[in-house]
Amino acid sequence: MKLWRIVQEKKYLLRIFLWINCMILLILLSFSSLIYVNVEKNVFQSEYEGSQKLLSQMKYNIDYLDTMISKLTFSTYGNNDVKALMYLNDEETYDHMNTINKLNATVVANYPFVQSVYVYNNHKKLYYSTFGELYHKDAELDKVLAENPHITPLKAIVRKMQTGGSSAKPTYDTVLSYVMFENVDEQGVMDGAIILNVKLDWLVDNIRTINQFDSRTPSDLYILDNKNQFIETDTTHLIADNASAVTIKQAFETSVSQDRMHAGEPAGFYESKVDGEKFIVSYIYLENTGWTLLEAKPYKEVYANLKQLMDTILFITGAVFVGALLLTLSVSRGIYRPVRRLMEQTSLGGAGREGFLKPGVKDEFSYLTEVYRKSREQLYEYNLEKNNNTSIMKIYFLKKVISDSYSMNAAEFEDILRQLNDALTKDKPFLICVLRIDEYKKILSHKSLAERELLRFVIANVTADALSQIGIAQIVDMKDDSFTILLNTADGQHESVEQVEQSLHEAQNYIQKHYHITFSATVSNVIMEYTAIAAAYNETLANSSYRYVFGTKSVITQARIASNMGSVDVEQVLELVSKFTDAVPKGNAIKTEERLRDVFGHIRKLDYGSIMLVSMQVVHHLKKTIFEMNRTSKEPIAVPARLMSRELYEEETIEQFEGLLLEAVRAIHSEGEEKGIQGNQVVADTIKEIIDSNYFDSSLSAASISEMMRLPAYKLSKISKIHLGMSIPEYMNQVKLHKAVEWMENSKLSIQEIMQRVGVENESYFYKLFKAKFGMTPREYMAKRMR
Repeated sequence: MKLWRIVQEKKYLLRIFLWINCMILLILLSFSSLIYVNVEKNVFQSEYEGSQKLLSQMKYNIDYLDTMISKLTFSTYGNNDVKALMYLNDEETYDHMNTINKLNATVVANYPFVQSVYVYNNHKKLYYSTFGELYHKDAELDKVLAENPHITPLKAIVRKMQTGGSSAKPTYDTVLSYVMFENVDEQGVMDGAIILNVKLDWLVDNIRTINQFDSRTPSDLYILDNKNQFIETDTTHLIADNASAVTIKQAFETSVSQDRMHAGEPAGFYESKVDGEKFIVSYIYLENTGWTLLEAKPYKEVYANLKQLMDTILFITGAVFVGALLLTLSVSRGIYRPVRRLMEQTSLGGAGREGFLKPGVKDEFSYLTEVYRKSREQLYEYNLEKNNNTSIMKIYFLKKVISDSYSMNAAEFEDILRQLNDALTKDKPFLICVLRIDEYKKILSHKSLAERELLRFVIANVTADALSQIGIAQIVDMKDDSFTILLNTADGQHESVEQVEQSLHEAQNYIQKHYHITFSATVSNVIMEYTAIAAAYNETLANSSYRYVFGTKSVITQARIASNMGSVDVEQVLELVSKFTDAVPKGNAIKTEERLRDVFGHIRKLDYGSIMLVSMQVVHHLKKTIFEMNRTSKEPIAVPARLMSRELYEEETIEQFEGLLLEAVRAIHSEGEEKGIQGNQVVADTIKEIIDSNYFDSSLSAASISEMMRLPAYKLSKISKIHLGMSIPEYMNQVKLHKAVEWMENSKLSIQEIMQRVGVENESYFYKLFKAKFGMTPREYMAKRMR
């Protein structure tokens, strides 16, 4: 419930916060998605281009090999010895046999991709072969030729060839057979032909080697023949038995039509799923052989870097969003600050211990609307009271209560209470509060009538609202600097005074913060009988004078006054005043100020009447001391204007009064010190003038100057060190030496003559002074000048 209340009280702040964060999140997601889509597109395009480049290179290599093998087959077919064997009707001779050996030595041995060479003789219906027996039987080739009676010369035929094993358990390899012939007989059978068998595994291994080095990601390579069947290189591990390969091939047959490849789109890509895993398949069609190359790459491998990028983007987005949350919180609070300030101005004590919003209020603006409505009603009631003399009558009835309550009967008292406030009752205890506006004279001189009326309304309204939490409060504006509050408290509340004190502090803080004025409050003890209200009011009004002791913005209670008054009487304080006035003429500013503070520390512990009496005695004795000091002083001290001003006694607090006296004491001492400094300077100037004018007199000394000026030698020495920076003898020697140097530089006098002119009789003493001052003897100085 507490959390829900906090959320409800700051609903508008949360709304601002959420809206800004939603916008930031939307922008971040938009930019992140845009970046990801563009990167995904570029990565896919890059992978596709890489695959196509690889497949194109393979296509080029295969086409190159196909062309080379075709040329090799054709050149072999043109060999005369081969043709002789191809069309031989007679028995074979040694030369005919040697032709097969030559083919084995020149073709098979020099071209590693050639598995064997057949020479087909149609007359004898047999193959002369470089592989196995000379007269070779190749049932698989016969089968292929029988199935394809109209084969194209030099067109690669993918077939199986028995390369080992027994007749019962033969082993096969896959080869490419290139058949070259020119004529056929009446049955359509080749009249004679050369058949070049190429090792298909050699070709595929080379292709896969290229793929392994060029591809950036792992992939599988498949070769389809012109019938879209896998070209198998390993008869023991058939590609056709691999479910993944079959699925990829089926997707190729479904997605890519042969018509499209033949129509000018020999390369492209498509997507295929195998057991839930996604593959990107690139393909390229080989026109020369009719084959198709397929390269299948797992999607997760292709996009491994893309996933890393996606994670990075998500991390950066999250980090930026967290930073944006913190920034948004600050920005939201900045935007919300005027609303918050307005709510604080309309809620007593700032945030309030129980929050701003009352049950049933939806959010801040509904709260402010309610406050505005109530304020209008209160202002209307205030103006109505002002215009129909209601306030005058309330003052009248309240004055009647606070002056005559002891002589009223119960019925009369209840009638007056009804005139003041229907909710007041004589059956509950009462409290009297007296409020006094601080520095009221300044408000009168600096505020207009309308501003003063508004401030009075604020003090009455805010204070009544603060006290309403304790009981029924009727506040009456007394039309001067004060307000009187009659407060009904709850039965049995002995802590009522402390609660009232706390509520008044809240009202004081609120009004000072928002309206920059303060007021002091004085609270009576609990009044159990209505007849004691008049006596309690008189006592409370008298106690309000203790604002002078406790200061502005104070809450004064009888208990506070009692705790402040110590075991000090007027006579003790007057003795301290005498000690203070005795310290003033001695010129010790620090000690004098300490004595004055001690005096006022004891004055504060007196009752109000004694405080005012002793304060006036302090001023009187200080004036008297100054007058006595001026009788014996050559330079009279002016009495500070503040001591002569009537405003000194009009200060609201003793602290202000003490401050003014401290300023006056400081002014007295500073004036005396200034005059002393000026007198010492005159003495120092006179000493300097005597020495400068009589430096040549050998009898001139500190004692003679002291006797001449009729001042003690120690005082002259002290003044000389302060103002001349050296003692009198040191200054005399300095003047004599400088004058001696002037004679040396501007005359031809001897050293003895110069000594006489500057008043020095002892030559060794003169030499000692001169060398200490200039670092050389007088003779050395003169010799140096002559150079």
